[in-house]
Amino acid sequence: MKNFFSKFGFTLNIGAVFLLLLAYLAPYVPPDFFWPLSFFGLAYPYLMLVNLIFLVVWILQLSKRLLLPLIALLIGFYSFTNTFQLFPKTQLHDGVMVLSFNVHGFKSDLRNRKANTPKVLKYFESTGADIICLQEALRDSKGPLSAQGIMDAMTGIKYFQMASASSGAGSITFSKYPIINFGEIRFPDSSNLVLFSDLKISDRHTIRVYNCHLQSYSIDPDDYSVIDSIGLGSGGKQLKEARRVSYRLKTGFTMRALQARKVADHIRQSPYPVIVCGDFNDTPVSYAYRKVRGDLKDAFVEAGWGISNTYNGILPSFRIDYILCSQKFAVKNYKRDKVYLSDHFPVRSQLFLK
Repeated sequence: MKNFFSKFGFTLNIGAVFLLLLAYLAPYVPPDFFWPLSFFGLAYPYLMLVNLIFLVVWILQLSKRLLLPLIALLIGFYSFTNTFQLFPKTQLHDGVMVLSFNVHGFKSDLRNRKANTPKVLKYFESTGADIICLQEALRDSKGPLSAQGIMDAMTGIKYFQMASASSGAGSITFSKYPIINFGEIRFPDSSNLVLFSDLKISDRHTIRVYNCHLQSYSIDPDDYSVIDSIGLGSGGKQLKEARRVSYRLKTGFTMRALQARKVADHIRQSPYPVIVCGDFNDTPVSYAYRKVRGDLKDAFVEAGWGISNTYNGILPSFRIDYILCSQKFAVKNYKRDKVYLSDHFPVRSQLFLK
């Protein structure tokens, strides 16, 4: 009986390794060519954990079968380091403090109308950020949460650039440094966009900051109950809803692939060192992340620790907001601030131009 369960467990391990290898392929196969692999990329942390459990089991049994999950985990070392950092690497140093935050229309503050000063403004001021990239910010022309109102409340912030592809919200880049040039990257059939701003940070140095908001899954909170209950029933209505959610996931994967390639091409043509911030709506084990990052540094990989999950919701539950930068920058620290002011958590990093 013991031998039977050992063989059965090894068969399950083979299946888990196969699925993990599919997850490793997700960043390299364009979703607009073959989108199903992107689902395995989303599931990477769980698949990695399953194989890690198998590894521990085989070690405890002193079995040579440990080589199967061990080799599979080592193959994905790059994916692991992009997703998990085991040791903090924070350093204190002078540099440019960069903050990126999807503020979700400031809904948290708008629900609390009794407060004279919005909590998010107090948070912005507490960070001492020199550059702030916001996504899903309000388009209001006046008020404390308008672009002008936020700038007036921030010590040292003197410039901003704003754009929107919808009537509701848009992206704003704030800076203490002069914006000497700016532009937008628009995407067809999408309300998402990317801002780029050229900032003169000293007499000798100009940098380009990209404020990115890539395609979302457009999944409503009510849809999560459908995902949670998949497999628990066989009703036709449930199956129809599951197909609808799957279609939205597929659409998000494929549209981000097109957008990521366009942004990556623009970044490669930048005449200045770049900082790339924003909500990619995808995990580190994804085509969109790999494509946009290219040979840029990831602030989390350079100076973060843990998993730095940035989405304050159910799906996806891992890191989807990023700060990337050119190799000419030294990343001195990275922090994910666990403040409940949006459905995302803000990330910030201090960068020093070598």
